[in-house]
Amino acid sequence: MQRFNHVLEISEGIHARPAMALANMARMLDSKITVAHGERKANAKNMPALLALRAFQGDQVTFMVEGETEEEDTQKLKEFCDFNL
Repeated sequence: MQRFNHVLEISEGIHARPAMALANMARMLDSKITVAHGERKANAKNMPALLALRAFQGDQVTFMVEGETEEEDTQKLKEFCDFNL
């Protein structure tokens, strides 16, 4: 399993538009991807679950990536987060 933390920089945090973009991006990857914020966890491929994290600007979220292509997928997610979250 690969893990990394990301501090949300976008002004609204994970709201509808970035949640949809993240879910769409995650669906293109083969790995199982979980996003955690505090005690809450969400499947990154599920937009409503991402919204339920209630993660806002300045909050830190943790990505957990598991699967045969986890190293590649983790790198793709890090790049996505740097430009979109």
